[in-house]
Amino acid sequence: MFCNGRWLRVLLLWLGLGGGLAQAQGPPLPLARIVTVRDSIGRLLAAEPGLDTLRVGRLNALSFILRTNEAVQAQGLARQALGLAQRLNFDKGLMDANFNLGYSYRALNQYDSAIYYSRRALALSIRTRNRYTQTRAYYNLARIYTEQGNYAAALGPSLDGLALARAIHNARATLFQLVQAGRIEVALGDYATASDHLAEARGLIAAAHDPLGTGYVYFGLGDISRDRGQWRAARRYYTQTADNWRLVYKAIGLLPVELSQAEMTDRLGEHLAARRAAYGLLRRAQAAGAPEQVARATLLLAHTWLATARPDSARHYAALSLAAARPAHLRLGTRDAALTLAQASDKLGQGRAAYRYQALASAYVDSINGEAALRRAAALQAQAARSQQQVQIKLLRQQARLQTQQQELELLRYRQGVAALLALAWGVLLVSALLLWRYRRREALRQEALRTRIAADLHDEVGSMLTQISMQSTLLREGRYAPAQQQAYLDQMAEVSRRAARQMSDAVWSIDARYDSAASLLDRLRDHAHEVLPAGLELDFNAEPTLRTVAVSLASRQALYSIYKEALHNVVKHAHAQQVRVRLRLHLQQLELEVQDDGCGLASAGRPGGQGLANMHMRALAAGGGITLEAAQPGTRLLVHLPL
Repeated sequence: MFCNGRWLRVLLLWLGLGGGLAQAQGPPLPLARIVTVRDSIGRLLAAEPGLDTLRVGRLNALSFILRTNEAVQAQGLARQALGLAQRLNFDKGLMDANFNLGYSYRALNQYDSAIYYSRRALALSIRTRNRYTQTRAYYNLARIYTEQGNYAAALGPSLDGLALARAIHNARATLFQLVQAGRIEVALGDYATASDHLAEARGLIAAAHDPLGTGYVYFGLGDISRDRGQWRAARRYYTQTADNWRLVYKAIGLLPVELSQAEMTDRLGEHLAARRAAYGLLRRAQAAGAPEQVARATLLLAHTWLATARPDSARHYAALSLAAARPAHLRLGTRDAALTLAQASDKLGQGRAAYRYQALASAYVDSINGEAALRRAAALQAQAARSQQQVQIKLLRQQARLQTQQQELELLRYRQGVAALLALAWGVLLVSALLLWRYRRREALRQEALRTRIAADLHDEVGSMLTQISMQSTLLREGRYAPAQQQAYLDQMAEVSRRAARQMSDAVWSIDARYDSAASLLDRLRDHAHEVLPAGLELDFNAEPTLRTVAVSLASRQALYSIYKEALHNVVKHAHAQQVRVRLRLHLQQLELEVQDDGCGLASAGRPGGQGLANMHMRALAAGGGITLEAAQPGTRLLVHLPL
């Protein structure tokens, strides 16, 4: 009634809707046929308003036909198909509707919704075992992530889609997947791999018979040539892209590639030709309300005027480019416009304006360079994903070769799983044993170092005291001194003996595990202060109450006590102080000791040539801490930090 019945049946079969066949939707229709097909399907929808699966198929077909040039209308038709398919519980209709919605949302740069519907289409294609639509869903996801700059996320679906397209031997799907993989590799700077992908895709052009896909192949080759500075080759590829896309795109869809052609013309030094083309493209971009293309066209005009010694006109168009790019959050366009404005202002002798625009461009350069670092990180993920994909391809080929040996394959997988678990268990056991051995060895070395240090301290300090007592007792036994002098030497020997006993007591206390608590340390510090500080030197000792419940490691306890003793010794011997202030507290999960006097300051804090301060530093470093010695008003302040 509305058109020849045989012709309509052929059309619906081509679209994958006739005879109940689950055929894939084909390549885009040429512009010359879109109106005819759209009107024919529209009349069918109006003449047969029945809410059935056939209507779902027709809505999806019309949405798919309009996807390249009428994204908003295609989205509305896909939503109608989705609602009806949900009511009918029609999986194929749901799958196609979700795919069409994902495509249209991507065309409108609404990426979150595009990802949502593309993932639903992928899940439905897997459930219905529609492998061709599965490759298209993978492609759509990869392209969305690529347009977002999320190349790490794009790699997975890109490689999965490419492997599946090759497995089903579909030239058109393989061509699109290769082009998408090449785009990702270009973004990551791997031009060799990108060129290989696009060369393979170029070999599929005749078999795919798709002007849209053919254009994508040449567009990718043009981008690679452009990045390599091969302007003439890039313009040739962009021209081939435009020749193919004119068959399927309206004028607005051709703007990006025609702008690329004009930019290459300018790069080749043909500035007048590039300017004429840019004026026409600017008018079309402004009429279409496309800020990105407006920014590119005005920037191209600025470049042509700058190259022909017209900085005033260059500045005018660069300002227009900046005004279009900045509100649209086009960072690359904003950077390039700011750089051109800086150059034009400099040539006009406007140094302040040139500096301002250069600063703006530098800010965007820093931001873009940060993204470049993220892309390098994504490249590492790309290598891992590529290795994983190669394994998957090998598994697919192996499954195809061993279909008659499925039981043996399952047994092999089971054995491999058991072997992996055993290997994992052994690995965990070996790693645990290694960690335990390293821990015990580290503890043994630490204990050995501690024992060596204690022995050295006892040898140096107590040994010298005992040697002194032995020598003095020998002299006294020989009776060479007068009674008064003998009494003085006896008093000196008694004092040295007490010091040796105290030193031995300190050494025993420092290694006794019963004194690991901070409470024991506080008592020891306070007692030592009362023992060594002379009458007339006031002690202000205070510790945080919470310290009494804290456990202190052996190394930190010994180091802190030794440093404390040396500090008090310096105060008594060198500071000539009236008061010494001692504070012990917790700070950032560390034990902090503060000793401050009101003496004569750093100039007299230590004996010239003495080793006291150096020893304190060494003890703190050996325990994993540090000390700070600084002048106070008045006196000297020592601050010690040691781990618990």
